[in-house]
Amino acid sequence: MKRACFYLRLFPGTEAEYDRRHAPIWADQQSAIRDSGISNMSGFRRGTDVWYYAECQPDGKTAFAKLGASKANATWNDSFGPIIAELTQADGERIWFEEIFHANGGGAGPFERGLFALVVHPDRLADYDRRHADPWPEMMRALDEAGFHNYTGFRRGSQVVYYGEFHPDMATATGAIGATDVNRRWNISFEGIITTITDASGNLLTAREVFHQD
Repeated sequence: MKRACFYLRLFPGTEAEYDRRHAPIWADQQSAIRDSGISNMSGFRRGTDVWYYAECQPDGKTAFAKLGASKANATWNDSFGPIIAELTQADGERIWFEEIFHANGGGAGPFERGLFALVVHPDRLADYDRRHADPWPEMMRALDEAGFHNYTGFRRGSQVVYYGEFHPDMATATGAIGATDVNRRWNISFEGIITTITDASGNLLTAREVFHQD
């Protein structure tokens, strides 16, 4: 199984219609997703930006290529012509984000799926990836204790998104990690590397879940 993340962009003014169509999606499209080897798939929207997280057999590109070849998915995609402004790259491939970090602790029980975004300075991408390839053990322990499960970072250029299953919910888990000294020191170490991680009010740049299929 491989974790995967891809991006799409909506035409302005179509956001509510996009949400409506995903609650729920057509039954034959749900079956096509499962038959393609895709599970635990969630879509998150912030304005016209949409990201999808999924767990795929054997990997994201193979599973989504199989989905793309299905009649149900072709009909589904055709119906979104007036809504989706950008779905693929010039070569027809999805707009993939590459995994750069994964933590899989965080306890058991009720949880909330969540996603937030940040921006890395374009000259510091290698620094960002290197630090997440070898994170501090004490930071990893703190994430576990704060309730971060299946917590995964994906990057495309300067754009980074993090998907997680937060116990018992995202606000509680992020509040718990934010109160730790190790998180304070970790954030200081990224000064000059991360350029944007909060909005004007100081809140994480979160996206709202609009779709989920186990």
